[in-house]
Amino acid sequence: MSKSIGKIFGVGSTGTYGYENNYTNYLKNYNTANYDNTLNNMTAAALNMSQNLSALPAYQFSVAPSDTARQEAENATFQSYVDRLMPQYQQQTADMQTRLINQGIPVGSDAYERAMGELQSAQNAALNQAAYQSVLNGQNAYSQSLADSINAAQFNNTAQQSYIDQILSLLTGSVSGYNNQSNLYNTQQGIAARQAEAQQSGWNNMFETAKLFK
Repeated sequence: MSKSIGKIFGVGSTGTYGYENNYTNYLKNYNTANYDNTLNNMTAAALNMSQNLSALPAYQFSVAPSDTARQEAENATFQSYVDRLMPQYQQQTADMQTRLINQGIPVGSDAYERAMGELQSAQNAALNQAAYQSVLNGQNAYSQSLADSINAAQFNNTAQQSYIDQILSLLTGSVSGYNNQSNLYNTQQGIAARQAEAQQSGWNNMFETAKLFK
């Protein structure tokens, strides 16, 4: 009877538990020292890197273009036009006055005022065009500052994420000593559960056999 019980329990049966025993022996003899030492070095490096996270620039969720850049571009553009046009206007005005006087048109007369008004209107139109161009340049500067802000934010966020990814990659491992022990424990638990199930089944068979011989 003990022999049949032994078969039921699977004791010494390589067909039932051999692969598990082989795997268990393999896990017990698996040398993880090199990996564990390397992992310890990498996790130490990850710890040192993580301590620098507070020194990194804050993650940017929004950007703000520079209105100062817009105003400076407008002012610089308009001033450049004024610096170039005003000497011309002064010379044009002086030439017009001389021409009118030489034509016998007195200062203050209707003809004089009309001629000088037409000259000033032409000059003002050029100044208005200069103002319009300065606004366009200001808008371009504003748009460029927005693009620069976006690029800077993206560079900052990408650099920060890359730094974090480096930390995470240092923490990524395959089979550490902990993993090895976990695998060993799970395998032994599976063996124990199957042995308990086989033992219970064996006792049930013995009980049924005993009832037949009563």
